[in-house]
Amino acid sequence: MYDDLFKSLFEIVTFINRPKQDKTLLNKAGVHLDTALLPIIVRVGVQKKLGIVELADQLGRDHSTVSRQVGKLQAVGLVISDNAKFDRRVREVKLSTEGRTILSKIVKARRALMREALSGWSDESLKELQRSLKKLSLSLGA
Repeated sequence: MYDDLFKSLFEIVTFINRPKQDKTLLNKAGVHLDTALLPIIVRVGVQKKLGIVELADQLGRDHSTVSRQVGKLQAVGLVISDNAKFDRRVREVKLSTEGRTILSKIVKARRALMREALSGWSDESLKELQRSLKKLSLSLGA
């Protein structure tokens, strides 16, 4: 049973991490952005403010790579970075107003794609999936 659970999670993560899926999402959102930068926009948008090292850890990337990617997003005005108030050595990143606008378009497109993909599911099945995924995420996060 645990092997089957892992296999299902593996397939979901593979789907989510596939650049082709990111490209589809960005196209549907009408957003012109390098697909490698999408996970940064999404994570920073969800968590509001995030240190570069923590962001890199969550993305499974080297912090120097993430720092360069954040620099690209900052250069086009989608993120703002500054030293953290609690520790001046920590560089924190947050979305700019334009970054939040872009994220809003991405969220709307993601909802539409999910609605389309799960159109054959009943409301009760969707609620049960959401409950189970939330319970799983809480268990794995502990």
